[in-house]
Parts: sequence; structure tokens; C-alpha cells
Amino acid sequence: MYITDVFFRYNNTHASLLANQAYLINQIIEQWRYNGQIIGREIPLFYAEQEGEHGFAVRVICPEQNSLLPDYNNIEVDLVLEQAEHAGLLFDSFQIVADDFNSDTTYRGNQSSWQILYTTYLQSCSPLHSGDDFLPIPLYKKLKNQPHLSMDIIKWQENWQACDQLQMNGAVLEQQALYEISHPDSNLFKHGYYLAQAIEKHTNTPTYYYLYRVGGENLHTEQQRRCPICQGNWRLEKPLFDLFHFKCDHCRLVSNLSWHYQK
Repeated sequence: MYITDVFFRYNNTHASLLANQAYLINQIIEQWRYNGQIIGREIPLFYAEQEGEHGFAVRVICPEQNSLLPDYNNIEVDLVLEQAEHAGLLFDSFQIVADDFNSDTTYRGNQSSWQILYTTYLQSCSPLHSGDDFLPIPLYKKLKNQPHLSMDIIKWQENWQACDQLQMNGAVLEQQALYEISHPDSNLFKHGYYLAQAIEKHTNTPTYYYLYRVGGENLHTEQQRRCPICQGNWRLEKPLFDLFHFKCDHCRLVSNLSWHYQK
């Protein structure tokens, strides 16, 4: 992923208008984020000057060097950019600062053979991963024409990561958070499983949902676990990406061997 500086030029200097322009930029940031063109939520916004022009600048993380090109905008991004332009605020330019070594490498293929809806609280990338190399796929590459689905996926990711962090911290709401990410009857599972099915429908690519697993009685019973939906045998002979020990092609589920019993 790439650290990118973005510059917005404004045509009005009235204080009240400047406040409105800052609001409009934040709306653009939100829609870029929901479309997968930028990653993360903590994005600084500040006054800046570029080649004698006054305006605002933001520093963002993009999956690709060209993520902010108009070709990748969805209808919601175009709408907020148009609203900003009517208010005298113009998306002037963006410049790649550097490759972000703390970010995941973005999937560069044209079409993966299958996909996985997967995230953790440590990840800052698209939650849609290629099943071929497990690299994150920018949402705008797959769901540009489904802006509401893309936004729903980001909202699900935020909820999943919040639950994951709570159960990892183990201080408050640990059991409730763990239930949401590891139990097929939870609301979060139902939401994510629905999203995986919707992604598959709109991309024509088999899309699997990751079911987190921790606990269990012992290693033997864990290895004999059945698919929680169809009760079929889903254990893999060899783990995928050293992470997924179970995969049900019928129900489109993947899962790990309980973290309690992994060496």
C-alpha cells in the first residue's frame, strides 16, 4: 500500500465557507473509504499551500498507486466530489509519498479463482482476500457498481475488528465479543455470511467466510470438528496459508484449528 498526499484547492476564503469545505472533504474521505480507495479511519486534515494555491491537504493510505483515479470512483464518490466542487472546493491532485512497509501488499492479479471475507483487529486493508495468495483485493476492483454493499462490508469489518480486539484484550465484554466472531448463531456471523454470499453473487467468484475458532476440549476433538452448518467433513489435509485448517466448499466456510492447540 502507498502513503499518499492529497490536495484540495478552494476558491473561497470566508471562514464559514472554509468550515463547510472541511466538512465536505470529510464526506469525500468517508466515501473513498467505503469504496476501498483509501484504508483506515484516522486521517489528518490540514491547511496547505501548493504551487501558490491555498487549500486543504490530507494524508491517506491507498491500496494501489492509482487508487484515487476517477476511473475507480463509484457513484457516491462522484456525488460528493461534485457537491464539493459546487461549494468551491476542487480535488486538485494526489502524490505518492512512499510505499508503506507496515501495510499489507495488495493483490495484483486480474481475477482470483476464489475469495475469502477475512479480517482481524491487527489488519488495515481490504477484508476481501484472494484465495490464491491470500492478498487483500481492493473493494473498488470488485464492487465499484455496488456502493451500498461495499459500505456494508466496511461496517462489518469495523464491528468484527472491534469484537476481536475486545476478546484479545480480555478485560471487558470478552465472552460476548468472542461469541460474535466465533459462533454461527451470532448476529455478526449472520451479517458477514450474508455479505460473503452477496459478494459471490456480484463478482461471480466463490467467496468464503472466515469463522474464528478458539477453545475446545482437546486437540483430538478439534481435529474432528465438522462444518457447523452442514455437519460435513471439512478438515483439510494441509492448512491453507498456515491459517485455515478447515474448508467447506458446500457452505463456503473456512476456519482455523483452535488457537489453544496450535504450536
